[in-house]
Amino acid sequence: MLKKQTRKLVRWGSSNTLIISLPREWTKKNNLTSDQEVSILENPDGSLLILPSPVTPEKNILTATIDIQKYPTKEFLDQIIQTKYLSGNDLITITSKQAFTQTRYQEITQIAQNLLGFEITSKTPNQITLQDVMSIQQTNLTLLIRIISRTTLELLENLIQALEENNTTLAEAIIQSRDNIYKYHMRIVRQLRKALQYPALLTQMELTAQDTLDYTTYVTTINDIAENIETMSRAILKYPHPPKNKHHQATVELIKETLQLLQQVTGAFLFHKVQDAIDTPSTIAKIKEQKRETEIQIDKETNLPGAITLQIILDATEKIAEAARPIAQAALRQSL
Repeated sequence: MLKKQTRKLVRWGSSNTLIISLPREWTKKNNLTSDQEVSILENPDGSLLILPSPVTPEKNILTATIDIQKYPTKEFLDQIIQTKYLSGNDLITITSKQAFTQTRYQEITQIAQNLLGFEITSKTPNQITLQDVMSIQQTNLTLLIRIISRTTLELLENLIQALEENNTTLAEAIIQSRDNIYKYHMRIVRQLRKALQYPALLTQMELTAQDTLDYTTYVTTINDIAENIETMSRAILKYPHPPKNKHHQATVELIKETLQLLQQVTGAFLFHKVQDAIDTPSTIAKIKEQKRETEIQIDKETNLPGAITLQIILDATEKIAEAARPIAQAALRQSL
């Protein structure tokens, strides 16, 4: 909880400089004396931020402890560990009154593999420690965001190829690659939340609080897009070899247009292309209209082979197109 205090401004010297005193509790907490300096940063809203120098977030390690007996299923435990991860904890200790079974240890190991930057650093019969081994100051946030963007575009390109060639092997590869996007998404969101906990770090990253909201919106939407690509891949696997008729071709063409939209809107966000962001809503409307026309043509034919696959893919394509809207809005906020 934030502690609000009020300080009276006092004139000092012949130049009428205004000074304030710092809270005694705060100076003691940060081991500050009269011969040391503090950093004063001006926020975009005009407020001032006073920080002890130097600021070292790594010294303030956040820890969390989880009693595994409270979470009997892997799914439940996974959610709890991910929550602690996203909350910025650097050290997650999992304890058990009884010795860990091999099954529970394997579950924790599998969960840890999805936490980019975290590793199991300690293991005893009754305690397992997960620790962040990736320094937050060394992590290149921009690079991670570009990786998740490029990988998602590549997945959609591969999906088009899998659908054109009825390539189930490629569809399976897409599903496996999708896990990497989820890992990057989780790490980026964690980094942004962590930066908000350390305003000096946020300033070092040249980000504002609004930037963190836009970046979070962007990577979360990209992750949702990847999930829809996975849905299309699973449809190909479940209903393989749809006939290559005019409806199949229309669906492929629609996905290609959606890929172009995605390339346009991610570029708008990453490289501040205002016009591309402005053009996005009209492109979305065009894709949705084409999707409806394709559905109407499919509905005209009863017992059409492969209709289920095409419908699943069409629905997922529309969701991807709609996902471009919040990205475009975030791009405009970043650019204007």
